Amino acid sequence: MDALNLISVAETATRELIATGARLIVCISGQSFITGTQAFKKAAEVAECISSLKECGVSDDDIRLLNVSAEVDSGFLIKSSSATYQLEIKCRSMESLAPIIGAISSQKNSEISSVAWDYFDLAKTKKDVLQDAVRATSMAATAIADALNVSVLGVHRLSYEVNGLDTDLSVPGRRHLGGRAVMEFKKGVVGLPSGLTFSHATRIAVTVKADFLVAALSEGK
Repeated sequence: MDALNLISVAETATRELIATGARLIVCISGQSFITGTQAFKKAAEVAECISSLKECGVSDDDIRLLNVSAEVDSGFLIKSSSATYQLEIKCRSMESLAPIIGAISSQKNSEISSVAWDYFDLAKTKKDVLQDAVRATSMAATAIADALNVSVLGVHRLSYEVNGLDTDLSVPGRRHLGGRAVMEFKKGVVGLPSGLTFSHATRIAVTVKADFLVAALSEGK
């Protein structure tokens, strides 16, 4: 089999993204064990936290009960057993993030465990950056081929890698939730100044590696 004439190219395209919203995971310590949506009304600590959130404009649709874990001392699970409730709170705008965090922090039995950032049309952005990287790779291969005075015949092999956002697993103090970048909060979040706003920016990077088939030098242009 004749040897392949290849040009190997690697190019990276990047784009900065600004978070448009967030999802907060909140742990609430309760004095009674209640499952399902009944916890929103009958677990006093949960109901109090939700009431405070609604004052910030959070709707019922933006509050979801993820998990209830009971703490049993006697070996028997009863309604009076203490429990920890884990809620997901959706923050639909960055402007409302500070008031929501402040409302949660004001509850002595509530604690924010993590924040997952949301980005507008993230799937389309990833696709656009990938296409940018592919085009850059193709242009680089063509430039090299022109300098060598040979023709690009096609793509022999191509692969790509996405970094940043929810794909970076190596950053200390971060974990992942629902395909979004997540930042851990320390326990005991203190009160927040009035009017404080939050923002979050990140950079998505797509690296494309490709081997392009080219004509032999003697068969060049």
